[in-house]
Amino acid sequence: MIALSETNNGNVNTHISGWKYAFASVIGTSHINDGTVKQDFCLVEEKVINGVNYLFSALADGAGSAKHSDASSKYLCKLFIRKFKNWLIGNEINTLERDTILSWFVHFQNVIKRTVKLYKIDSTKEFATTFLFAVLSEKGNIFVQIGDGIIAKGNSDELRCIFLPQNGEYLNTTFFATEKNISENFKFEYNSDNIKRLVMHTDGIELISFDFALQRPHVKFFNPIFDQLIESYNIGFNQDVADFITGFLNCERVNSRTDDDKTLVVITSVKDFDRSI
Repeated sequence: MIALSETNNGNVNTHISGWKYAFASVIGTSHINDGTVKQDFCLVEEKVINGVNYLFSALADGAGSAKHSDASSKYLCKLFIRKFKNWLIGNEINTLERDTILSWFVHFQNVIKRTVKLYKIDSTKEFATTFLFAVLSEKGNIFVQIGDGIIAKGNSDELRCIFLPQNGEYLNTTFFATEKNISENFKFEYNSDNIKRLVMHTDGIELISFDFALQRPHVKFFNPIFDQLIESYNIGFNQDVADFITGFLNCERVNSRTDDDKTLVVITSVKDFDRSI
C-alpha cells in the first residue's frame, strides 16, 4: 500500500509506510448515561520530513470532573503533533531536549489561561487532561507522558512500560497537563530502539489490560489485535482492525468492567516481525 505525504514545499512525496497501525476511541457508558461528551481524544499521523518517515501518536484523557476537558484533550494532541512537525524541519530527533517539550506544555497552559480569562471560566482545572505522546522513526523515538495511561513496547511474549502510570498523592488521582508543576511531573525519553510493537492507551482499560502486581500490560490481551495487524496485507493505517478495536471496546464484557472512555493505539513495525524487543 502506497501512502501519500506532502513535503514542506508543497510537493507530493510517495513512500512506503514503516508501520502497520490501528486506533480507536470510544465513549464510556458513564458519559452516555449522564448525557455528557467523550473526554478522550486520539490522533495518529504519518509524515515524511527531510526524507525521514515519522509516525506521531498522541492520546489525551480529559478529567471526568473537568467541564471543558474534551476541548483541551483534543487541542493538546493536535498542538504537540503540529509543534513536533515544525521542530523537525530544522532539527534532528536525537537532539530534542526536555526544555523544548516543556515549552510546548507552557504554550498549552498559556492558551488555557487566556481562554479561562476570556470566557470567565472558574479555573484552569476545568481543562485538566492527561497526555501520552510518541514519535517513531528510523532516526530514533520520543516518548512523553503526564498522568496515568500506558505506553508500552515489546513483542508477542512481553510488553514493558516506557513509563509507569503516574498516580497522585491520593487514591484514584493523577497528574494533569494544566498543573503548575508540569515541569517536575511530565516524563520524557529519547531512545534509538527498534520498536517492534507499541501499545498506547488511556486509563479506561487499565483494569482489564494491566497487571498491577507485575506493573506491565497483559500481553495476551493485545496479541489478538496485533495478530490481525500482522496478518493483514494493509500497510499503514488499518481500518478493519480499527473497527475491531471499536467493537471490542464497546462490547458488554468490557463495559461491565469499566464505564470510562476508552482509547487504544496499536502499532507494529513492517520491517521486522521477529520476537526480540
